Amino acid sequence: MRNIKHIFFDLDNTLWDTDRNSMLTLKQMYEDVKVEEIYNVNFQEFYDSYYQRNEHLWALFRQDKVTKNDILSQRFKNTFEEFDIRDEVIRSYFDAHFLEKVVKHNTLIDNTVEVLSYLKSKGYIMHIVSNGFIKPTERKVYDTPIKDYITTITSGEEINKRKPAREVFELGLDKANANPEESSFIGDDFEADVLGSDNLGMLGIYFNYKKDSDLSKMNGFPVINNLIELKQLF
Repeated sequence: MRNIKHIFFDLDNTLWDTDRNSMLTLKQMYEDVKVEEIYNVNFQEFYDSYYQRNEHLWALFRQDKVTKNDILSQRFKNTFEEFDIRDEVIRSYFDAHFLEKVVKHNTLIDNTVEVLSYLKSKGYIMHIVSNGFIKPTERKVYDTPIKDYITTITSGEEINKRKPAREVFELGLDKANANPEESSFIGDDFEADVLGSDNLGMLGIYFNYKKDSDLSKMNGFPVINNLIELKQLF
């Protein structure tokens, strides 16, 4: 292992359990406006469709093929329309309140606090670099124990760029006053986090959050399936 001083983390589905927090939020909102009761559409069906659509939009966002406003305006509208639900009141409720409600669910990825505490005790300086929108990203840090371990927070939205764009990593490194050669980046998106950080000379580590069995694309990069494994690397 290189002489690492700074450890950068992605946030969503690396430290903050985005999938679980989103599902819990949407389930409660779904029940609040009685979607299943009125339209006879099972929540799980709705959520599965939403999840795939949202993942696709975020993938396009990383490629600069859609904008933030496209994500916000399309993900619920198109999901509801798939089930022939064209109720503007319901859709507007989801559009207007999802982001404010989701940050009130603050489940973290397993072993987040234990690992951050361990790394801090070892003298590592830790940071967040995320593609998430600025305000929700800050809430996810400051409203959870993550705040006790993180020195800087960087969102690609600050410069209207997304990982794997090198400018996002450069901004994070600049805020941290860190050199890439003494920095590691840990994230759950191989292209955006691992290849993107490696392109600048950082040590990229892939967090196999979804437990993919095919890791042939890793090409020698370190892979962890649980954050607790970082204690073996650092």
